[in-house]
Amino acid sequence: MLSALFWGGLLRSGQALLAGAPTLLVGLVVAGVLRCLVGPAGIRRAFGGTTWRSLPMAWMWGMLLPVCSLGVIPVACELRRARLSGGTILAFALTAPLFNPLSLLYGLTLSSPGVILCFAAASLLVVTLVGVVWDRLFPDTVLATDDPPPIPPGLARMAAVATVGARHLASPVLAYSALGLAGSILLVALFPYGSLTDSMGHNDPWAPCQMLAVAIPAYATPLQAMTQVGGMFVHGNSVGAAFVLLALGTGANLGLLAWAWHAYGFRRAATFLGLFVAVVMAIAYAIEQPLYSAGNVDRPHTHAFDCYACPYAPSSSNLPARTWSTLRDDARPYETIALGCCALLGAAGAVLRVKDPQGGWERFLALAPPPATEKRLWNRQVPGPVLGGVGLAGLVALSIVGCYAYYPPPEQTLEDLQIVHADALTAAMSKQAEQAVASLKIYDDLTRKLQVGYYLRHYHVDEFQQLRAKVLRGRLEQLKDLVEEGRFDAVRAMNRRVSDAFRRCREAFRS
Repeated sequence: MLSALFWGGLLRSGQALLAGAPTLLVGLVVAGVLRCLVGPAGIRRAFGGTTWRSLPMAWMWGMLLPVCSLGVIPVACELRRARLSGGTILAFALTAPLFNPLSLLYGLTLSSPGVILCFAAASLLVVTLVGVVWDRLFPDTVLATDDPPPIPPGLARMAAVATVGARHLASPVLAYSALGLAGSILLVALFPYGSLTDSMGHNDPWAPCQMLAVAIPAYATPLQAMTQVGGMFVHGNSVGAAFVLLALGTGANLGLLAWAWHAYGFRRAATFLGLFVAVVMAIAYAIEQPLYSAGNVDRPHTHAFDCYACPYAPSSSNLPARTWSTLRDDARPYETIALGCCALLGAAGAVLRVKDPQGGWERFLALAPPPATEKRLWNRQVPGPVLGGVGLAGLVALSIVGCYAYYPPPEQTLEDLQIVHADALTAAMSKQAEQAVASLKIYDDLTRKLQVGYYLRHYHVDEFQQLRAKVLRGRLEQLKDLVEEGRFDAVRAMNRRVSDAFRRCREAFRS
């Protein structure tokens, strides 16, 4: 039992670290751009300062920047340094992880677009209402600090951006990130293997409350949460629970809550969390019946939430090898590269923290002379705010372009599906349970990428294609259940049903 908890916690935290590394790196870059290029005055203008526009602008910027609930922590530190109000900062911190172009597109193509847009509008309502009330209760949350000296153009400005990211990783931000990842270990201890498989049903009035217990300590990236939300709609799960998962599972984690406690004190942070949870739960119960038309399954059954429970049964064996093998198979190239960049920044920040605790390096960069340039149209010094705005817009554009890389053309996806289809069914027939389950997970993910990739290039996915993909995923889940339960006598018949569903799905998207 203890061995399953230990290795299960290690697996879940390792998976969370790999998934969060790219968006954490983006958050560090954004923090450096905000401080060294945009500057405090530019930040206040972009976020509406202390006017009524600050909360909607915080929501808008949060929707555009591709960060998660870990990557938003260094950005929130810079917003506080720029003397924004606490309500605006916390509103941004809790909404920035919810949506980005990649996850929003995923949700719009795999679920009812109206439901996802309602979720986005509800998040705006939540942050506006909670932010206004909180700022009225605690009006003196603006940090009293002076603006740092501007960095001259040239390499000094680029070095300063990297320095800010390194300093953040060698600061309490690292501890907050570790605490956020530790929430995955806590969930492993609270929820045994398979305990969440048949939970969160539409007919269960306690489903949003059950999801609340899972969502607060959970760490979920925007794309991971949107995948689970999309799965909830087709498995008869609670729509209110889906909103709770998105708002709290993606928007908050233990590390972000700890940062808010340190920045504003326990009473203020607890008040904001209480207000946020109250509004989210009220909206969750209000939208349950009006939006449930997106789901048409009466018996909820999905493995979407197994990623929050212990991955190993108490009787499991060979756990160390299985854990490292799973982490190695799950690691994607861009995740390992991002994790390596974070490690380099953290090492540089540790050196700066030991050798230069007073910030002499930053003062040196601020005093560096600007490079001599000729007064030509193509060789001018670009002001920092302009360069910062271009950099932030570039991040948004890069995330949109990344959609086409992450969701390849349907022809390529169908070729990959053919290979994974053969691997999954062969492993199931050979009674290789672990390999079959892993292949079926990849199979399911590719069917979703097929729909999004088709939508990106044809601007629509008709109901017939959606139905064929949905039927195929249903067959895959049934096969996965048989393999996990050891009912290999029924696998052959299910393999034929999966093959038929795959053939029809392939014909639907090729036609």
